[in-house]
Amino acid sequence: DAGDLRVILTKRSSRLSTHSGEVSLPGGKADEGDKDDGDTATREAKEEIGLDPSLVNVITVLEPFLSKHLLRVVPVIGVLNDRKAFKPTPNPAEVDAVFDAPLEMFIKDENRSAEEREWMGEKYLLHFFDYEIENKRYLIWGLTAGILIRAASVVYQRPPAFLEQSPKFKFPGLVDK
Repeated sequence: DAGDLRVILTKRSSRLSTHSGEVSLPGGKADEGDKDDGDTATREAKEEIGLDPSLVNVITVLEPFLSKHLLRVVPVIGVLNDRKAFKPTPNPAEVDAVFDAPLEMFIKDENRSAEEREWMGEKYLLHFFDYEIENKRYLIWGLTAGILIRAASVVYQRPPAFLEQSPKFKFPGLVDK
């Protein structure tokens, strides 16, 4: 919007067994037929929010993140070629809401808080971003916030205006795929 880069987010269905009601990025597990991470991301976005893969130009893939459940998460950055052509159609089994937020928000220190946590013997900061759009409030935190901080840092070519302190995970040998 007018040069403001935005990111599409979802509020997960309150009926899901894991992370219900939380804000997340569209995405999911790779299928056998997916040729690469970009293919997985665009297929999942189509299934979850009705985003036609032909509207997305995949730009790059960031380094993998490790979730607290030891899932390897590969962030894929793409550009929506024609925002007006995208009419969100959330899959009600997976998504309660689709919204967008300014990407730059994730490297600014406004509407952000953090808590120190420890995992696998390493201390790190868990970031929380409060966001309001169309009189609805969303809390963007955890892995989603971490991925967006990294994506915004790469896109805007500058570090966040706050201490990031990501965990230095010791990847178990079983987490290569």
